[in-house]
Amino acid sequence: MNRLEFMKRLEELLSDISRSEREEALQYYNDYLNDAGVENEQEVLESMGTPEQLARTIKEGLGDNGGDGEFTETGYHNKSYEEAVKNEVVRKEEKKRLSGGMIILLILLCIMALPMLAAMLSSIFGAGIGILGGFLALFVGTAAAGIGLFAAGIGLLIAGMVQMAIVPLVGVCLVGAGILLIGLALFCIWITIWLWGTVFPWIIRTVVNLCRRLLHGRRGEER
Repeated sequence: MNRLEFMKRLEELLSDISRSEREEALQYYNDYLNDAGVENEQEVLESMGTPEQLARTIKEGLGDNGGDGEFTETGYHNKSYEEAVKNEVVRKEEKKRLSGGMIILLILLCIMALPMLAAMLSSIFGAGIGILGGFLALFVGTAAAGIGLFAAGIGLLIAGMVQMAIVPLVGVCLVGAGILLIGLALFCIWITIWLWGTVFPWIIRTVVNLCRRLLHGRRGEER
């Protein structure tokens, strides 16, 4: 394809753009071929590709807000648009780097917080063990007190009955003291049953719920 055919075909392909843009494009490529000289004309035409390729490149360049672009041997290029695209790519890369830095920072903060978290969990665990130990001590103490008072009350009751035949007044006092001790023993036994049936299950439920919340919280963070 010679120069005349190339330029005629290019003009036909650029018929759907504005007249001023078409004339500017044709003038540019005519001047470009003139500057190349007749001896280099065919080589320059081949370097520009086919008229279809060149026309497509020109239209794409004009379509990208090409008001402040310029024609080149490979088509129309909008420097402002290309610069904006490059800047956008740079911004995205910077965002990726910042995101990576934030992830590393969060990991470091988590590592630094691990000793504090371990100490907190140890404190909670120790407090739970302490509460459970105190409850068990109270439970055993009330049970032992109830058994001891009951045994003492029975002993005084028997002794009082024996003394009533000898010294009635002493016998009555001993029987009264025995009944009082048995009453206190029954109260201690009731406290023991209440601790075992109400307080102990509540403590177990509280500890289990606390452990579940901690485990669920950690699983949620891992997800």
